[in-house]
Amino acid sequence: MRRNEDMLRAVITALLSLALAASSAAGAHAQAKYPTRPVELIVPFVAGASTDSCARVIAQVLETRWGVPVKVINKPGGNTVPAVAEVMAAKPDGTTMLVDNIASSAMLDTVVKNLPFKVSDRTFVAVTAYTPMMFIVHPDSPFKTLKEAAEAMKKGTETFTWTSLGGVGAQDMVFRRFAAATGVDVSKTRAVALKGGAEAVTMTAGGHVQLGTGTWSAIAAPLSAGKLRVLAVAGPERWPKLDAPTTKEAGIPDIEVAFWIGISGPPGLSADIVTTWDAALK
Repeated sequence: MRRNEDMLRAVITALLSLALAASSAAGAHAQAKYPTRPVELIVPFVAGASTDSCARVIAQVLETRWGVPVKVINKPGGNTVPAVAEVMAAKPDGTTMLVDNIASSAMLDTVVKNLPFKVSDRTFVAVTAYTPMMFIVHPDSPFKTLKEAAEAMKKGTETFTWTSLGGVGAQDMVFRRFAAATGVDVSKTRAVALKGGAEAVTMTAGGHVQLGTGTWSAIAAPLSAGKLRVLAVAGPERWPKLDAPTTKEAGIPDIEVAFWIGISGPPGLSADIVTTWDAALK
């Protein structure tokens, strides 16, 4: 009887070991297949902005490569905090990812105090685009050069209007650098707060602000339609096929601000998922 019990115990132990091994193999296989479910790309800005445009290109490429739906979801407002908070609280399974940029990461804890999360806790995955900011005006603007805009800001500081994203973002950084280089207290100017880069370009093209800023992807279409002029490029080199000087060539050096777009995910995202994204974005 004792011997039978020992044999039964041995058989049960062996079966449990096989089941655990099969479960581990299945888990590893499932993980290697990521993604098997739809993926959401959270964009902290309005549709049509540079971040949104880049996200939609990425989504199309990934759908083709992965064979699963990749949906872009715009959640603008709140200095990007609500969108970032949603991603930070998501399960680290790679189905909810953030289309990140300088506004939602590097500048966020400088502009917004008492954040409900630590910026550095997210899983940074990749940088997908990198472009200098550009100073833009309405075609009928009296400013023919960036120097003329600077002089106008000095003379009429309290009435000088410009496009802002509420304190975060490359738009705010480049204008603040411009004001500092010009010797103007930016807090005395009139910042027009907007929800995204697309709105900033639209406001400028409509002649509702004196000076705007934007990335190439955001300004290219209205520029080709004759609805904008570029005064200067805030980078070390001129932008290809664009007849506009760098800020240094325009007589205002030390204004080089780049806008980048990348992908990040919730804290604790596995190395396998990061590797899959890295391979897909190359």
